Amino acid sequence: MNSKNKNNRKIFIVTLLLCALCSACHVGPDYRPVSMNVPAEWPSAEMEGDSALQSAEADRLARWWTTLDDPALSDLVKRALAGNRDIKIALTRIRQARAVLGEAGKQLHPSVTGSATYRRTQSGMPTADDPDPSAFSIGSDYYNAGFDASWEIDLFGKRHRNIEAAAAELESSGEGYHSILISMISETVSSYVRLRTLQKQLEIVNRNLEIQENVLSILEDKAAAGLIGSLQVQQSRYNIENTRARIPGYRVSIEETMNSLAILLGEMPGELHDELLSPAPIPVPEVEIVIGIPSDILRRRPDIRRAERALAAQTARVGAATADLYPSLRLTGSLGLTASSLDNFFSDENAVLNISPFISIPLFNRNRIRDQIEIQNAIQERTFIEYETTVVNAIKEVRDAIMAYGEEQKRYRMLEKGATAAKLALEIADERFSSGLVDFLDVLDAQRALLSFEESRASSSGTITLGLIRLYKALGGGWEQEQ
Repeated sequence: MNSKNKNNRKIFIVTLLLCALCSACHVGPDYRPVSMNVPAEWPSAEMEGDSALQSAEADRLARWWTTLDDPALSDLVKRALAGNRDIKIALTRIRQARAVLGEAGKQLHPSVTGSATYRRTQSGMPTADDPDPSAFSIGSDYYNAGFDASWEIDLFGKRHRNIEAAAAELESSGEGYHSILISMISETVSSYVRLRTLQKQLEIVNRNLEIQENVLSILEDKAAAGLIGSLQVQQSRYNIENTRARIPGYRVSIEETMNSLAILLGEMPGELHDELLSPAPIPVPEVEIVIGIPSDILRRRPDIRRAERALAAQTARVGAATADLYPSLRLTGSLGLTASSLDNFFSDENAVLNISPFISIPLFNRNRIRDQIEIQNAIQERTFIEYETTVVNAIKEVRDAIMAYGEEQKRYRMLEKGATAAKLALEIADERFSSGLVDFLDVLDAQRALLSFEESRASSSGTITLGLIRLYKALGGGWEQEQ
Protein backbone atom coordinates (compact mmCIF):
# COMPACT_ATOMS: atom_id res chain seq x y z
CA MET A 1 0.00 0.00 0.00
CA ASN A 2 1.46 3.42 -0.92
CA SER A 3 2.08 6.23 1.57
CA LYS A 4 -1.01 8.16 0.43
CA ASN A 5 -3.34 5.31 1.36
CA LYS A 6 -1.56 4.87 4.67
CA ASN A 7 -2.13 8.55 5.47
CA ASN A 8 -5.79 8.20 4.52
CA ARG A 9 -6.14 5.31 6.93
CA LYS A 10 -4.60 7.33 9.75
CA ILE A 11 -6.92 10.22 9.03
CA PHE A 12 -9.87 7.84 9.01
CA ILE A 13 -8.98 6.38 12.39
CA VAL A 14 -8.33 9.79 13.97
CA THR A 15 -11.64 11.06 12.62
CA LEU A 16 -13.52 8.15 14.15
CA LEU A 17 -11.91 8.74 17.55
CA LEU A 18 -12.77 12.44 17.50
CA CYS A 19 -16.36 11.69 16.54
CA ALA A 20 -16.67 9.17 19.34
CA LEU A 21 -15.51 11.80 21.83
CA CYS A 22 -17.93 14.39 20.45
CA SER A 23 -20.86 11.99 20.72
CA ALA A 24 -20.79 12.24 24.54
CA CYS A 25 -22.93 15.41 24.44
CA HIS A 26 -26.64 14.82 25.15
CA VAL A 27 -29.17 17.64 24.77
CA GLY A 28 -32.65 17.74 26.23
CA PRO A 29 -33.95 17.03 29.75
CA ASP A 30 -32.56 14.21 31.87
CA TYR A 31 -35.19 12.08 33.60
CA ARG A 32 -35.44 12.32 37.36
CA PRO A 33 -37.77 10.03 39.33
CA VAL A 34 -40.92 11.82 40.44
CA SER A 35 -42.23 11.74 43.97
CA MET A 36 -45.75 12.11 45.27
CA ASN A 37 -47.08 12.76 48.73
CA VAL A 38 -49.13 9.76 49.81
CA PRO A 39 -50.85 9.15 53.16
CA ALA A 40 -48.63 7.85 55.94
CA GLU A 41 -51.00 5.00 56.77
CA TRP A 42 -54.22 3.36 55.69
CA PRO A 43 -57.52 3.97 57.50
CA SER A 44 -58.29 1.51 60.25
CA ALA A 45 -61.13 -0.85 59.42
CA GLU A 46 -63.47 -1.81 62.23
CA MET A 47 -64.02 -5.51 61.71
CA GLU A 48 -66.22 -7.97 63.44
CA GLY A 49 -64.66 -11.18 64.68
CA ASP A 50 -60.95 -11.92 64.77
CA SER A 51 -59.80 -10.65 61.36
CA ALA A 52 -57.21 -7.88 61.47
CA LEU A 53 -55.05 -5.93 59.05
CA GLN A 54 -51.35 -6.47 59.64
CA SER A 55 -48.09 -5.21 58.14
CA ALA A 56 -47.27 -6.55 54.70
CA GLU A 57 -44.63 -9.19 54.07
CA ALA A 58 -43.28 -9.29 50.51
CA ASP A 59 -43.23 -13.09 50.14
CA ARG A 60 -46.67 -13.50 51.63
CA LEU A 61 -48.13 -10.72 49.49
CA ALA A 62 -46.62 -12.23 46.35
CA ARG A 63 -48.48 -15.52 46.95
CA TRP A 64 -51.50 -14.21 48.82
CA TRP A 65 -53.92 -16.85 47.44
CA THR A 66 -52.11 -19.54 49.43
CA THR A 67 -53.44 -17.93 52.63
CA LEU A 68 -56.88 -19.29 51.66
CA ASP A 69 -55.49 -22.79 52.29
CA ASP A 70 -57.29 -24.44 49.36
CA PRO A 71 -55.09 -26.93 47.44
CA ALA A 72 -57.50 -27.07 44.51
CA LEU A 73 -57.36 -23.28 44.19
CA SER A 74 -53.55 -23.22 44.35
CA ASP A 75 -53.43 -25.84 41.60
CA LEU A 76 -55.74 -23.78 39.39
CA VAL A 77 -53.56 -20.69 39.83
CA LYS A 78 -50.47 -22.71 38.92
CA ARG A 79 -52.15 -23.97 35.74
CA ALA A 80 -53.33 -20.48 34.85
CA LEU A 81 -49.78 -19.14 35.18
CA ALA A 82 -48.65 -21.77 32.69
CA GLY A 83 -51.53 -21.67 30.21
CA ASN A 84 -53.21 -18.26 30.27
CA ARG A 85 -53.13 -16.69 26.81
CA ASP A 86 -53.02 -13.09 28.01
CA ILE A 87 -49.80 -13.89 29.86
CA LYS A 88 -48.34 -15.37 26.69
CA ILE A 89 -49.32 -12.23 24.76
CA ALA A 90 -47.63 -10.07 27.40
CA LEU A 91 -44.45 -12.12 27.01
CA THR A 92 -44.45 -11.48 23.26
CA ARG A 93 -44.67 -7.74 23.97
CA ILE A 94 -41.57 -8.04 26.16
CA ARG A 95 -39.75 -9.86 23.35
CA GLN A 96 -40.77 -7.13 20.92
CA ALA A 97 -39.61 -4.35 23.27
CA ARG A 98 -36.30 -6.15 23.84
CA ALA A 99 -35.75 -6.38 20.08
CA VAL A 100 -36.55 -2.67 19.66
CA LEU A 101 -33.97 -1.85 22.35
CA GLY A 102 -31.40 -4.02 20.60
CA GLU A 103 -32.08 -2.30 17.30
CA ALA A 104 -31.78 1.15 18.91
CA GLY A 105 -28.45 0.20 20.47
CA LYS A 106 -27.02 -1.01 17.19
CA GLN A 107 -27.75 2.34 15.56
CA LEU A 108 -24.73 3.70 17.45
CA HIS A 109 -22.46 1.41 15.46
CA PRO A 110 -21.30 1.87 11.89
CA SER A 111 -23.18 0.08 9.15
CA VAL A 112 -20.75 -2.07 7.19
CA THR A 113 -21.56 -4.00 4.02
CA GLY A 114 -19.32 -6.12 1.83
CA SER A 115 -19.42 -6.27 -1.95
CA ALA A 116 -17.66 -7.94 -4.86
CA THR A 117 -17.91 -7.02 -8.55
CA TYR A 118 -16.68 -8.45 -11.81
CA ARG A 119 -17.21 -6.67 -15.14
CA ARG A 120 -15.93 -7.30 -18.65
CA THR A 121 -16.05 -4.72 -21.41
CA GLN A 122 -15.59 -5.56 -25.05
CA SER A 123 -15.47 -3.34 -28.16
CA GLY A 124 -16.64 -4.47 -31.57
CA MET A 125 -18.38 -7.69 -32.55
CA PRO A 126 -17.19 -10.61 -34.77
CA THR A 127 -18.76 -10.88 -38.25
CA ALA A 128 -19.39 -13.70 -40.69
CA ASP A 129 -16.49 -12.50 -42.83
CA ASP A 130 -13.94 -13.13 -40.07
CA PRO A 131 -11.94 -16.27 -40.88
CA ASP A 132 -11.80 -17.29 -37.20
CA PRO A 133 -14.57 -15.63 -35.10
CA SER A 134 -13.52 -17.57 -31.99
CA ALA A 135 -10.24 -15.67 -31.99
CA PHE A 136 -12.07 -12.40 -31.45
CA SER A 137 -10.93 -11.27 -27.95
CA ILE A 138 -10.61 -7.49 -27.86
CA GLY A 139 -11.77 -6.36 -24.36
CA SER A 140 -10.84 -5.72 -20.70
CA ASP A 141 -11.70 -7.13 -17.27
CA TYR A 142 -12.55 -5.28 -14.03
CA TYR A 143 -12.40 -6.82 -10.55
CA ASN A 144 -13.48 -5.07 -7.34
CA ALA A 145 -13.99 -6.26 -3.75
CA GLY A 146 -14.22 -4.37 -0.50
CA PHE A 147 -16.31 -2.93 2.31
CA ASP A 148 -18.58 0.11 2.46
CA ALA A 149 -19.21 1.79 5.82
CA SER A 150 -21.69 4.43 6.93
CA TRP A 151 -21.83 5.96 10.38
CA GLU A 152 -24.02 8.75 11.70
CA ILE A 153 -22.18 10.23 14.65
CA ASP A 154 -24.39 10.81 17.68
CA LEU A 155 -23.01 14.30 18.31
CA PHE A 156 -25.89 15.56 20.45
CA GLY A 157 -27.26 12.33 21.89
CA LYS A 158 -30.33 11.72 19.73
CA ARG A 159 -29.60 8.03 19.35
CA HIS A 160 -28.68 7.71 23.03
CA ARG A 161 -32.02 9.30 23.91
CA ASN A 162 -33.76 6.78 21.66
CA ILE A 163 -31.95 4.01 23.51
CA GLU A 164 -33.11 5.47 26.84
CA ALA A 165 -36.69 5.54 25.54
CA ALA A 166 -36.45 1.96 24.26
CA ALA A 167 -35.00 0.76 27.58
CA ALA A 168 -37.82 2.45 29.49
CA GLU A 169 -40.36 0.90 27.12
CA LEU A 170 -38.85 -2.52 27.75
CA GLU A 171 -39.22 -2.00 31.50
CA SER A 172 -42.76 -0.74 30.90
CA SER A 173 -43.54 -3.95 29.01
CA GLY A 174 -42.23 -5.91 31.98
CA GLU A 175 -44.57 -4.02 34.28
CA GLY A 176 -47.39 -4.68 31.84
CA TYR A 177 -46.61 -8.37 32.20
CA HIS A 178 -46.78 -8.04 35.99
CA SER A 179 -50.14 -6.25 35.68
CA ILE A 180 -51.45 -9.14 33.61
CA LEU A 181 -50.22 -11.57 36.26
CA ILE A 182 -52.03 -9.70 39.02
CA SER A 183 -55.26 -9.43 37.04
CA MET A 184 -55.16 -13.03 35.87
CA ILE A 185 -54.51 -14.44 39.36
CA SER A 186 -57.21 -12.30 40.94
CA GLU A 187 -59.69 -13.27 38.21
CA THR A 188 -58.85 -16.95 38.60
CA VAL A 189 -59.29 -16.86 42.37
CA SER A 190 -62.44 -14.72 42.08
CA SER A 191 -64.00 -17.12 39.57
CA TYR A 192 -63.23 -20.06 41.84
CA VAL A 193 -64.74 -18.30 44.86
CA ARG A 194 -67.85 -17.33 42.88
CA LEU A 195 -68.19 -20.93 41.72
CA ARG A 196 -68.03 -22.28 45.26
CA THR A 197 -70.44 -19.58 46.42
CA LEU A 198 -72.96 -20.44 43.71
CA GLN A 199 -72.66 -24.13 44.51
CA LYS A 200 -73.25 -23.38 48.20
CA GLN A 201 -76.31 -21.28 47.38
CA LEU A 202 -77.67 -24.02 45.10
CA GLU A 203 -77.11 -26.52 47.89
CA ILE A 204 -79.08 -24.26 50.27
CA VAL A 205 -81.94 -23.97 47.79
CA ASN A 206 -82.09 -27.74 47.33
CA ARG A 207 -82.04 -28.32 51.07
CA ASN A 208 -84.86 -25.83 51.67
CA LEU A 209 -86.75 -27.30 48.74
CA GLU A 210 -86.54 -30.72 50.36
CA ILE A 211 -87.87 -29.30 53.65
CA GLN A 212 -90.75 -27.58 51.86
CA GLU A 213 -91.61 -30.75 49.94
CA ASN A 214 -91.75 -32.70 53.20
CA VAL A 215 -94.13 -30.08 54.59
CA LEU A 216 -96.27 -30.35 51.45
CA SER A 217 -96.43 -34.12 51.85
CA ILE A 218 -97.72 -33.72 55.42
CA LEU A 219 -100.27 -31.12 54.29
CA GLU A 220 -101.54 -33.38 51.52
CA ASP A 221 -102.04 -36.21 54.02
CA LYS A 222 -103.96 -33.86 56.32
CA ALA A 223 -106.06 -32.56 53.45
CA ALA A 224 -106.86 -36.12 52.36
CA ALA A 225 -107.99 -36.85 55.93
CA GLY A 226 -110.18 -33.74 55.94
CA LEU A 227 -108.19 -32.04 58.69
CA ILE A 228 -107.32 -28.95 56.61
CA GLY A 229 -108.59 -27.35 53.43
CA SER A 230 -106.94 -27.26 50.03
CA LEU A 231 -105.84 -23.62 50.48
CA GLN A 232 -102.86 -24.54 52.66
CA VAL A 233 -101.83 -27.24 50.15
CA GLN A 234 -101.85 -24.79 47.23
CA GLN A 235 -99.99 -22.19 49.25
CA SER A 236 -97.32 -24.77 50.00
CA ARG A 237 -97.14 -25.77 46.34
CA TYR A 238 -96.65 -22.26 44.96
CA ASN A 239 -94.00 -21.66 47.60
CA ILE A 240 -92.20 -24.81 46.45
CA GLU A 241 -92.37 -23.76 42.80
CA ASN A 242 -91.04 -20.34 43.73
CA THR A 243 -88.08 -22.00 45.42
CA ARG A 244 -87.57 -24.46 42.57
CA ALA A 245 -87.53 -21.59 40.05
CA ARG A 246 -84.26 -20.38 41.59
CA ILE A 247 -82.40 -23.53 40.54
CA PRO A 248 -82.05 -22.89 36.75
CA GLY A 249 -80.48 -19.48 37.39
CA TYR A 250 -77.84 -21.00 39.67
CA ARG A 251 -77.11 -23.79 37.21
CA VAL A 252 -76.60 -21.31 34.38
CA SER A 253 -74.31 -19.16 36.55
CA ILE A 254 -72.30 -22.22 37.61
CA GLU A 255 -71.86 -23.27 33.96
CA GLU A 256 -70.78 -19.77 32.91
CA THR A 257 -68.35 -19.49 35.81
CA MET A 258 -66.69 -22.83 35.09
CA ASN A 259 -66.35 -21.95 31.41
CA SER A 260 -64.80 -18.58 32.27
CA LEU A 261 -62.41 -20.31 34.65
CA ALA A 262 -61.39 -22.76 31.92
CA ILE A 263 -60.55 -19.89 29.57
CA LEU A 264 -58.45 -18.23 32.28
CA LEU A 265 -56.48 -21.47 32.52
CA GLY A 266 -56.01 -21.60 28.76
CA GLU A 267 -58.23 -24.69 28.46
CA MET A 268 -61.35 -25.43 26.45
CA PRO A 269 -64.70 -24.65 28.11
CA GLY A 270 -66.13 -27.81 29.62
CA GLU A 271 -62.80 -29.39 30.56
CA LEU A 272 -63.12 -28.39 34.23
CA HIS A 273 -66.61 -29.80 34.81
CA ASP A 274 -65.58 -33.23 36.07
CA GLU A 275 -62.99 -31.62 38.32
CA LEU A 276 -65.09 -28.83 39.86
CA LEU A 277 -68.71 -29.95 39.55
CA SER A 278 -68.77 -31.40 43.06
CA PRO A 279 -69.42 -28.65 45.67
CA ALA A 280 -66.63 -27.64 48.06
CA PRO A 281 -66.46 -25.11 50.91
CA ILE A 282 -66.10 -21.42 50.11
CA PRO A 283 -62.46 -20.41 50.76
CA VAL A 284 -62.27 -18.04 53.71
CA PRO A 285 -59.39 -15.73 54.67
CA GLU A 286 -57.27 -16.41 57.71
CA VAL A 287 -57.16 -14.21 60.76
CA GLU A 288 -54.37 -11.80 59.75
CA ILE A 289 -54.49 -9.91 56.45
CA VAL A 290 -51.35 -8.15 55.20
CA ILE A 291 -51.61 -4.62 53.77
CA GLY A 292 -48.45 -2.64 54.59
CA ILE A 293 -48.26 1.16 54.26
CA PRO A 294 -49.39 3.47 51.41
CA SER A 295 -45.87 4.14 50.11
CA ASP A 296 -45.47 0.41 49.45
CA ILE A 297 -47.86 0.50 46.51
CA LEU A 298 -45.60 2.95 44.64
CA ARG A 299 -43.06 0.17 44.24
CA ARG A 300 -45.44 -2.82 44.24
CA ARG A 301 -48.22 -1.85 41.86
CA PRO A 302 -47.14 -2.57 38.28
CA ASP A 303 -49.54 0.00 36.80
CA ILE A 304 -47.80 2.75 38.80
CA ARG A 305 -44.37 1.43 37.85
CA ARG A 306 -45.48 1.19 34.24
CA ALA A 307 -46.76 4.79 34.25
CA GLU A 308 -43.44 5.93 35.73
CA ARG A 309 -41.47 4.09 33.02
CA ALA A 310 -43.73 5.63 30.36
CA LEU A 311 -42.86 9.05 31.75
CA ALA A 312 -39.14 8.20 31.62
CA ALA A 313 -39.47 7.06 28.00
CA GLN A 314 -41.30 10.21 26.98
CA THR A 315 -38.69 12.41 28.68
CA ALA A 316 -36.04 10.72 26.55
CA ARG A 317 -38.12 11.37 23.42
CA VAL A 318 -38.13 15.08 24.24
CA GLY A 319 -34.32 14.94 24.22
CA ALA A 320 -34.31 13.07 20.91
CA ALA A 321 -36.55 15.72 19.35
CA THR A 322 -34.37 18.52 20.75
CA ALA A 323 -31.28 16.98 19.14
CA ASP A 324 -32.81 17.62 15.71
CA LEU A 325 -32.10 21.36 16.23
CA TYR A 326 -28.38 20.67 16.09
CA PRO A 327 -26.11 19.64 13.21
CA SER A 328 -25.71 16.00 12.34
CA LEU A 329 -22.59 14.35 10.99
CA ARG A 330 -22.45 11.27 8.81
CA LEU A 331 -19.31 9.53 7.70
CA THR A 332 -19.23 7.27 4.70
CA GLY A 333 -16.21 5.37 3.57
CA SER A 334 -15.05 2.44 1.56
CA LEU A 335 -12.03 0.19 1.63
CA GLY A 336 -11.40 -2.24 -1.20
CA LEU A 337 -9.26 -3.64 -3.96
CA THR A 338 -9.64 -2.82 -7.64
CA ALA A 339 -7.72 -4.51 -10.47
CA SER A 340 -7.98 -5.49 -14.10
CA SER A 341 -6.53 -8.94 -13.49
CA LEU A 342 -6.69 -11.53 -10.79
CA ASP A 343 -2.93 -12.04 -11.03
CA ASN A 344 -2.16 -8.79 -9.21
CA PHE A 345 -5.52 -8.29 -7.44
CA PHE A 346 -4.06 -8.36 -3.92
CA SER A 347 -1.26 -5.92 -4.68
CA ASP A 348 -0.95 -2.86 -2.42
CA GLU A 349 -1.15 -0.59 -5.44
CA ASN A 350 -4.73 -1.77 -6.04
CA ALA A 351 -6.00 -0.79 -2.57
CA VAL A 352 -8.54 2.04 -2.46
CA LEU A 353 -9.67 4.00 0.63
CA ASN A 354 -12.34 6.71 0.49
CA ILE A 355 -13.69 8.91 3.32
CA SER A 356 -16.66 11.22 2.79
CA PRO A 357 -17.90 13.27 5.77
CA PHE A 358 -21.37 14.83 5.41
CA ILE A 359 -22.66 17.55 7.73
CA SER A 360 -26.35 18.47 7.82
CA ILE A 361 -27.35 21.75 9.51
CA PRO A 362 -31.06 22.57 9.99
CA LEU A 363 -31.61 26.09 8.70
CA PHE A 364 -35.04 26.51 7.16
CA ASN A 365 -36.95 23.82 9.07
CA ARG A 366 -36.16 24.89 12.61
CA ASN A 367 -39.73 26.03 13.26
CA ARG A 368 -41.02 22.60 12.25
CA ILE A 369 -38.51 20.98 14.60
CA ARG A 370 -39.60 23.27 17.43
CA ASP A 371 -43.19 22.24 16.77
CA GLN A 372 -42.12 18.60 17.10
CA ILE A 373 -40.38 19.41 20.38
CA GLU A 374 -43.54 21.10 21.64
CA ILE A 375 -45.55 18.02 20.67
CA GLN A 376 -43.21 15.79 22.69
CA ASN A 377 -43.32 18.22 25.63
CA ALA A 378 -47.11 18.14 25.60
CA ILE A 379 -47.07 14.34 25.55
CA GLN A 380 -44.61 14.36 28.45
CA GLU A 381 -46.87 16.64 30.47
CA ARG A 382 -49.85 14.41 29.75
CA THR A 383 -47.84 11.33 30.72
CA PHE A 384 -46.93 12.96 34.03
CA ILE A 385 -50.59 13.74 34.75
CA GLU A 386 -51.47 10.13 33.87
CA TYR A 387 -48.83 8.96 36.36
CA GLU A 388 -50.34 11.15 39.09
CA THR A 389 -53.83 9.89 38.21
CA THR A 390 -52.63 6.29 38.45
CA VAL A 391 -51.21 6.88 41.93
CA VAL A 392 -54.36 8.66 43.15
CA ASN A 393 -56.61 5.91 41.79
CA ALA A 394 -54.43 3.27 43.45
CA ILE A 395 -54.80 4.96 46.84
CA LYS A 396 -58.57 5.13 46.28
CA GLU A 397 -58.80 1.45 45.34
CA VAL A 398 -56.99 0.35 48.47
CA ARG A 399 -59.06 2.58 50.77
CA ASP A 400 -62.30 1.39 49.14
CA ALA A 401 -61.21 -2.24 49.43
CA ILE A 402 -60.32 -1.87 53.12
CA MET A 403 -63.67 -0.30 53.90
CA ALA A 404 -65.64 -2.85 51.86
CA TYR A 405 -63.79 -5.77 53.44
CA GLY A 406 -64.48 -4.55 56.98
CA GLU A 407 -68.12 -3.65 56.38
CA GLU A 408 -68.89 -6.96 54.67
CA GLN A 409 -67.71 -8.81 57.74
CA LYS A 410 -70.18 -6.81 59.79
CA ARG A 411 -72.91 -7.66 57.31
CA TYR A 412 -72.06 -11.36 57.49
CA ARG A 413 -72.44 -11.35 61.27
CA MET A 414 -75.83 -9.70 60.94
CA LEU A 415 -76.98 -12.22 58.35
CA GLU A 416 -75.73 -15.06 60.52
CA LYS A 417 -77.83 -13.82 63.40
CA GLY A 418 -80.79 -13.36 61.05
CA ALA A 419 -80.44 -16.91 59.69
CA THR A 420 -80.35 -18.31 63.22
CA ALA A 421 -83.49 -16.37 64.13
CA ALA A 422 -85.26 -17.42 60.90
CA LYS A 423 -84.53 -21.09 61.56
CA LEU A 424 -85.91 -20.80 65.09
CA ALA A 425 -88.96 -18.92 63.79
CA LEU A 426 -89.67 -21.69 61.28
CA GLU A 427 -89.49 -24.33 64.01
CA ILE A 428 -91.91 -22.33 66.17
CA ALA A 429 -94.26 -21.65 63.24
CA ASP A 430 -94.34 -25.36 62.32
CA GLU A 431 -95.09 -26.32 65.88
CA ARG A 432 -97.83 -23.72 66.36
CA PHE A 433 -99.40 -24.51 62.97
CA SER A 434 -99.50 -28.20 63.87
CA SER A 435 -101.27 -27.17 67.09
CA GLY A 436 -103.72 -25.01 65.14
CA LEU A 437 -102.57 -21.82 66.83
CA VAL A 438 -101.39 -19.91 63.72
CA ASP A 439 -102.28 -19.74 60.04
CA PHE A 440 -100.12 -21.54 57.45
CA LEU A 441 -99.04 -18.17 56.06
CA ASP A 442 -96.77 -17.81 59.11
CA VAL A 443 -95.04 -21.04 58.10
CA LEU A 444 -94.64 -19.82 54.52
CA ASP A 445 -93.18 -16.52 55.70
CA ALA A 446 -90.73 -18.35 57.94
CA GLN A 447 -89.70 -20.69 55.12
CA ARG A 448 -89.07 -17.79 52.74
CA ALA A 449 -87.18 -15.84 55.39
CA LEU A 450 -84.93 -18.78 56.21
CA LEU A 451 -84.12 -19.39 52.55
CA SER A 452 -83.41 -15.72 51.96
CA PHE A 453 -81.12 -15.37 55.00
CA GLU A 454 -79.19 -18.56 54.23
CA GLU A 455 -78.68 -17.54 50.59
CA SER A 456 -77.56 -14.07 51.63
CA ARG A 457 -75.23 -15.46 54.28
CA ALA A 458 -73.56 -17.74 51.73
CA SER A 459 -73.29 -14.83 49.31
CA SER A 460 -71.77 -12.64 52.02
CA SER A 461 -69.23 -15.33 52.88
CA GLY A 462 -68.10 -15.36 49.27
CA THR A 463 -68.15 -11.56 49.13
CA ILE A 464 -65.77 -11.40 52.10
CA THR A 465 -63.27 -13.53 50.23
CA LEU A 466 -63.84 -11.53 47.04
CA GLY A 467 -63.19 -8.42 49.10
CA LEU A 468 -59.90 -9.93 50.21
CA ILE A 469 -59.01 -10.59 46.56
CA ARG A 470 -59.90 -7.02 45.68
CA LEU A 471 -57.71 -5.74 48.52
CA TYR A 472 -54.69 -7.83 47.56
CA LYS A 473 -55.10 -6.81 43.91
CA ALA A 474 -55.27 -3.14 44.91
CA LEU A 475 -52.07 -3.61 46.93
CA GLY A 476 -50.26 -5.04 43.91
CA GLY A 477 -49.94 -8.56 45.29
CA GLY A 478 -49.42 -11.53 43.03
CA TRP A 479 -45.88 -11.26 41.67
CA GLU A 480 -42.36 -11.63 42.95
CA GLN A 481 -40.72 -8.22 43.26
CA GLU A 482 -37.15 -8.10 42.00
CA GLN A 483 -34.48 -7.06 44.41
